[in-house]
Amino acid sequence: MNTRQLRLSAAAVLILAAFTVQLSAQDASVSYLEGEPELRRSDGSMEWLDYGGFASPGESIITGSFDYVELSQGDEATIRIQSDTIYTVREVNRDGRRETVLSTAAGSVSFRFNRLSGREPRIGTETAVAGVRGTEVTVYSGPDGSSLFLVESGLVEVSSGGESVELAENEGVEVPVGRAPGEKFSIIGREIDFSSWSAGRIDDFLSDPVAALDRIEIQLQSFSRDADEWYERAEAAEAVSDAAREELGKIEGAEEQAKYREETWLPLVEQTSAAVLNYRYNALSALSLRRYSLSSLYMEMKSRNILDPAPEYGEFVARYNELREKFGGMFDEYLEDTDL
Repeated sequence: MNTRQLRLSAAAVLILAAFTVQLSAQDASVSYLEGEPELRRSDGSMEWLDYGGFASPGESIITGSFDYVELSQGDEATIRIQSDTIYTVREVNRDGRRETVLSTAAGSVSFRFNRLSGREPRIGTETAVAGVRGTEVTVYSGPDGSSLFLVESGLVEVSSGGESVELAENEGVEVPVGRAPGEKFSIIGREIDFSSWSAGRIDDFLSDPVAALDRIEIQLQSFSRDADEWYERAEAAEAVSDAAREELGKIEGAEEQAKYREETWLPLVEQTSAAVLNYRYNALSALSLRRYSLSSLYMEMKSRNILDPAPEYGEFVARYNELREKFGGMFDEYLEDTDL
């Protein structure tokens, strides 16, 4: 464990474990697949995905060029993971409640929610999230970290950079990395597919490669600020929780002890675990942006400049190396060895 990782008490671990068990009933399992998609476990290990398998919080489904996966959550939801895609399930605490975020880290995923029970689900990419209400929506995550949301039915509220836009049936919006959502547009009569949209994002990147890295840094800085804030909250909550635990040990009488445990100590433990969940969420989102966008742009430039490097190539590489070094200072202490 890194120096800034908090060591949760046994009670906190049990609370998190109980929540994970509760979520398992909501997992979408593999109902159809093509090719040889893989599952990346939360401990970093890889295995082949098979029928009946699913991705739990902290895990990712990875498809190659000839792979396709369809997940089913009974009659509630269908999730279609296209080729060359990374689909990740994460946890976050929002408004005092834990929830899952179904994220398209790279590539394209389509969601169809037939029946919503309880709180609306959260979907999105590493840089933009959306709440949905009875909807069919496709989410694209581009090689430069940008996002595209296309709504076929229902309502979707897309949030990024502290701003939101609501999409209705047959509407779409593009979200540049590190920025607020753009202007929404009608998708009626427009043929949009991931390949053509992704190629457009590469063309935009090539027009000014260094500016693209600047935009990614803005997003990384946002993740870093949020991670730092939630870590400080976690430290403060844990200190109060530890003091309450000591007080709990001093209480005589089973009834009084049980009351203090339920009304005082466990809520503090839950506050700590919620803050840990959120700083980890931001650090992992940043790691994914580095892994699937920053590295992708570097390989794109490198492959185009092997034989005859362009004048801007040297500046790009220097900026890239600078950003990689900054990443370590911002997030390495928040990440586990199994994340990397």
